[in-house]
Amino acid sequence: MKALEIPKRFTGTVYVCMFSDPKSCLYGDTFLSQFDPKGSNDSITLGKEEVDIALDCTGTLDKQVDQLRTARQKIIDKASGEARQIEEAIESLLAIEHKKVEL
Repeated sequence: MKALEIPKRFTGTVYVCMFSDPKSCLYGDTFLSQFDPKGSNDSITLGKEEVDIALDCTGTLDKQVDQLRTARQKIIDKASGEARQIEEAIESLLAIEHKKVEL
């Protein structure tokens, strides 16, 4: 898995948009996008602006490491749970006693 590369600056067009789908939990939220969502069924473009912004990457490496560790632990926990279920199924099968029926 490749590390997230955050640039030192962003220069380009920023679109100011609003979610417009009343069925969405994001309804009415305003967001910025690098891409114009024109033609989208769930958002409205309110405006756009050309910007040149210095980006602050302080602490992002630590955040990425924490996110990866959390993701790894979730995978380990899920796999451990599934392995436990398989082990229980094996033990259950081994516990079955086959008795010879005499006539």
